[in-house]
Amino acid sequence: MIRDAERHGGVNASEQAALFDRLASGEALYVYSDNALRIVDSLVGAKGRVLDVGCGDGAIAGALGGCSAVGFDISPRCAALAKQRGVKAVVADAAAGIPFRDGAFDTVYCVDVLHHLGGAWERVLGEIDRVLRPGGTAAVVEPDARNALVRWTQAPRSPIRVAPYGNEPAIDPAELAPLLEHLGYAVECRRIHIEGRQVERSVFPLWQRALKAPFVLALALMYGSAPNKFALLATKPE
Repeated sequence: MIRDAERHGGVNASEQAALFDRLASGEALYVYSDNALRIVDSLVGAKGRVLDVGCGDGAIAGALGGCSAVGFDISPRCAALAKQRGVKAVVADAAAGIPFRDGAFDTVYCVDVLHHLGGAWERVLGEIDRVLRPGGTAAVVEPDARNALVRWTQAPRSPIRVAPYGNEPAIDPAELAPLLEHLGYAVECRRIHIEGRQVERSVFPLWQRALKAPFVLALALMYGSAPNKFALLATKPE
C-alpha cells in the first residue's frame, strides 16, 4: 500500500525517486546549454541566500552566480551528483515539506518541479513562501503548455509523449500565477527558451521512440524555436 504522504495529485513519490535515481545513474541528469544557464541565472539579480527546490544534479544551482546556493531533491542519486558539483544538497520531498527554517532564504528557485506533482502545487508554493524572507523572490520555471510541441510531448495520454513519468503535463502560467498572487506576491511572467536534454533516453523502448520521432520532429520544425518555458518571478510582500 502506498502511504498517503507519498501521493501528491496521484503521483507516487517513491516511484518518482526511483525513476530519477535511474535517469541520473550516470554523471548527469540533464545537460543544459551555456546560454540556458545564463538565462536562468539572469532571472534574479542580487540573489543572496538561495534555495534550489528539486535541484536535480545541481547544474542550475551550480551556475547561479554571486550567491551561496543550497538545494534538495527527492532522488538520492541527484542529491549526490549535486554535492559533487559543490552544491550543498539534501534528500527531501518538496510536497512533503521543505526541510529549512522560516525565512531562511532571500531567493528560491523552483525549476521544472511543479509539473511532476500532478497539479498539487499549493503545498509546495506554501512551503516556498514559508522559507522565503519578506521581500524575497521566488523564480518558478516550468514547461509552457502554450507551446504545442511542449504540450503534446508532455501530455500524460499523448501518443507522442516523451516525458519520462506518466503524469507530467506542461503548465499554463494562467493556472499557476493566481496561486502566488493569492499569497500576496507581485508576479511577473516571462516566456523563455531553455535548451537542455535528458541524458538517459531509454525510458521508452527504441521502437516507440522511432514511431514517435517523425511526429515530434514535425512539431519541432513548427514550434521548436518558440519559447518552451515560462518563468514566474514572484516578489514576496515586505
